[in-house]
Amino acid sequence: MTTEKLLHGCLGDVCELGIQGAATVSSSAYGGFYFGFCTLISHFLLAGITVAVVYKCLVMKLEHTAGHAFYCTIAFVFFMGEALLVRNSITLESWLGPLNLNRLHAALGLLSLLVGVGGIAIKTLQKLERKREDPNATVRHFRSNHGFYGILGCGLLLGSVLSGLPLYFINGGGSGVLTLKLLHRFFGLAGFLALMVSQMFGYNTGFGRRQWKPHHQKLFKFFTFIATITTVNYEFRTFARDIIGLAGQYLFGNETAAEARVDL
Repeated sequence: MTTEKLLHGCLGDVCELGIQGAATVSSSAYGGFYFGFCTLISHFLLAGITVAVVYKCLVMKLEHTAGHAFYCTIAFVFFMGEALLVRNSITLESWLGPLNLNRLHAALGLLSLLVGVGGIAIKTLQKLERKREDPNATVRHFRSNHGFYGILGCGLLLGSVLSGLPLYFINGGGSGVLTLKLLHRFFGLAGFLALMVSQMFGYNTGFGRRQWKPHHQKLFKFFTFIATITTVNYEFRTFARDIIGLAGQYLFGNETAAEARVDL
């Protein structure tokens, strides 16, 4: 009887561990499927929004506001969105390797900043030219919701680029490096969110109202909102993990924090 109880208990423990292990694997599989699906949706929507706006701007031969919309959409919607997505792509990392993947991420981020600044400069110069032609004209710089969130996002993007460059020259871990990575992710996430909000306000501008019917504007806003959520959710998870890891270093020491980051 004792042997049967021990055997039964042993088998029970094995079964329990098996169930727990299966639940962990199942949870991980569902998480991977969810984030993979979101990434696929993000690629599709970012490309679709960019193609639709760029096509309209090319039809207008990049005249007036079309030039501003052309470069800013390519930079802030496509380049910056893809910079966030490719950094967390396991498939690309297996193809390119970690170093080349980081280079691709950096190149997309830098292109986003340079092309986006060019797009903002086009609109700024157009407003200055209008003011020179008509001194009595009312010209507002970055005072609309579209302009405010645009320049805010551009500033945060600059912070992301500047905080990301030193990471190529720093080896090892430690709280200093983790803090720098945390700042880099914060600037990148906050900048992308601000720029996508600016993009949504852009559909309400005079340019947006002239080029698209009201129901088309609503569709653009809806798809831009979905693209924003599906693009940032994995990066936001990583950002939260880094905060927990940094807090763990201060509270429990480096080894405990390192173990906590692996578990997360």
